[in-house]
Amino acid sequence: MKKLTSHQLGLLQDHLIRNNTNDALLTELLDHLACEAEEYLWKGYNFDLALEKITQEANSKAVKYLRETYRHDVAMSEEQLQTATLDDIVFEFRNKAYGAYDLRQSYPMALRNALILGVSLFMMLMAILSGMNQGEWSFISSWGIMWMVGVCGMAYSIGTWVFNRPPHRLTVPI
Repeated sequence: MKKLTSHQLGLLQDHLIRNNTNDALLTELLDHLACEAEEYLWKGYNFDLALEKITQEANSKAVKYLRETYRHDVAMSEEQLQTATLDDIVFEFRNKAYGAYDLRQSYPMALRNALILGVSLFMMLMAILSGMNQGEWSFISSWGIMWMVGVCGMAYSIGTWVFNRPPHRLTVPI
């Protein structure tokens, strides 16, 4: 695929600025128009013809529509910014549907479950090794109680993982 030169990118940026694109929207639209121009170049068009086709599609009316939609539908209001988490602010102008936002939201629970599971497995291992070392096993002993606490910890962490997972999005090939 052919790449645009810095001069060609500057021409696209100038076009967007002339059409009153705001700063928040400029980089996204510039990236989109650059991809469009590279596709036209790949198809065999020269840059001037590609620029003409792109400027017809990205006219001031289209840019104004995107600017208004972008400002009202995507940007957070002052009230939302007061209560927003760091994840909400980081993902404000990004796609939340592809999974990274959900992973960041579920990270504290996953960390807690991993810690509980690790401590539980360690307690169970210590209880088993102690029982093997003594040659006898009793659930009433301190090692037996440690074993039961470990089993309860494992059940809790596995149960919360199973019941709090987001549902899988199934994709069916067409």
